[in-house]
Amino acid sequence: MKRQEMVFDPFQLLDKKDRKQLTRRNDWIGLGCLGGHLGAVGVSGTGIYLTAGTLFMIPMMFVHGILLACLFAPMHECSHGTAFRTRRLNEAVYWFVSLVYIIQPTWYRYRHAVHHTYTQIQGMDPAMVLPSPTTWRHYCEQLLGWRLWTTFPVVITKHAFGRMRPQDSWYVPKQDLPRIYGEARLMLVVYGTVAGLAVYFGSFAPLIYWIIPRIMGEPLQRAWRIAEHKGCDEGPDVRTNTRSTKTGAVMRTLCWNMPYHSEHHVCPQVPFFALPKLNRLVGHELKPMGESLWAVDKEVRRTCIVSEGEAARILDERKRRKESVDESWLCHLD
Repeated sequence: MKRQEMVFDPFQLLDKKDRKQLTRRNDWIGLGCLGGHLGAVGVSGTGIYLTAGTLFMIPMMFVHGILLACLFAPMHECSHGTAFRTRRLNEAVYWFVSLVYIIQPTWYRYRHAVHHTYTQIQGMDPAMVLPSPTTWRHYCEQLLGWRLWTTFPVVITKHAFGRMRPQDSWYVPKQDLPRIYGEARLMLVVYGTVAGLAVYFGSFAPLIYWIIPRIMGEPLQRAWRIAEHKGCDEGPDVRTNTRSTKTGAVMRTLCWNMPYHSEHHVCPQVPFFALPKLNRLVGHELKPMGESLWAVDKEVRRTCIVSEGEAARILDERKRRKESVDESWLCHLD
């Protein structure tokens, strides 16, 4: 979708001078935030080691898992090329964090770009979170990260064998398919090597320090994903299809300012550290901020969830009207 085809051009909210100033990237700020985040991961990992064999190990693994799940934030920032000014540094960090977070970098970059182009448009936004009608089953599957853990192993395996899922093929340029397939093979070699070494040495370290905490921490990351768009308009207007949410300084830091999500969608070229300033400039033009993650989630559960029967009725009615219906939000494992 070109800017001139949008119902509202978000560039109208920001003059050229402010946009130029806000889009300046900075290596040192990016490195500082990344170093702090990885340092926190190291501290929580040490905490697991020191509490091994005690009941304190479980909450320590949960904290560690939240920090690992929040690596989505620098991965996402790098996918936009805004985490660092130096492109090679940005791409190197993107690769490393994607490997740890467990996502394919080039595939995610194209997928996420389409999400920005067709935000909240059913049948077009491949990363649309809980398109209506939403049932309790859909909500729980999303919150627990079912979509990630059931889909990604299939996706990366298909890519490793040189195949692209039909629902992804329309937005991935053919010239980049070999790169995506090569990335999948390399990542599987790395994951396979880690698993092989763990088996050889009889070690549970990858499970204890990586996979299990990663699963434990994912619901918080998924709750943020729900808050960013669910309950907002399902349409192309950036002023109403995305939500920012108020939060404390610690969570805002861990999420690399992504709670300022409406502002991020207004101008994705703005690096994470400049989003608070962008909020001060254009926030009054956007959907009111959610009071907290818990408040937004409570509102979503109260107003956006319907019974299985009601969901079926709504879908049938939409089909009769020949409206676009997204029935593949779970990313069918074809």
